[in-house]
Amino acid sequence: MKKCYSLLWVLCTIVCTGAFAQQSVVNPGSRAKAAIQFTKLLTEAATVYPPQLSYLTESGAKIESAFRISEDGILSVTFRYPVENSYTLYRLTAPVSAIKAVFYDYYIGLEFDSEVVKIAESEKGSRELKENNTLSMFHIARPGDGPQGERLRVRMEEALQAFKESYK
Repeated sequence: MKKCYSLLWVLCTIVCTGAFAQQSVVNPGSRAKAAIQFTKLLTEAATVYPPQLSYLTESGAKIESAFRISEDGILSVTFRYPVENSYTLYRLTAPVSAIKAVFYDYYIGLEFDSEVVKIAESEKGSRELKENNTLSMFHIARPGDGPQGERLRVRMEEALQAFKESYK
């Protein structure tokens, strides 16, 4: 009889431990949904207010490869900038686990804990990207000064918060 109670106690402990462990796991569906919503907002912002790379580019960027978050938690985007009669590609990648906050001045983007944002650029007219820099900021859009930029900042902060909640 003692063996039966001991076995029952062990089984009960295993079942209860498994139930508590499952509660702490984030629903993968909600994580994917939050990632889609977050990247959709980033894409909208970059489309409406294209960032400008530097004085070398003639106008704002177009998205070459959309914002996405890989399964291993890397946020990435590739922009295509017009240069003279050609173009240059510019890819940003960074781990979502290191996102600290949204920043906004004339540009809007994401601030990271350290210099983890990898930047790769192509030569004019080339599709080959070569990593050439790391930063602690991920520039997304150029809304300029004014209420539209402030509204976008608020929306991005809310989306970032919801996104971070899904990754806990």
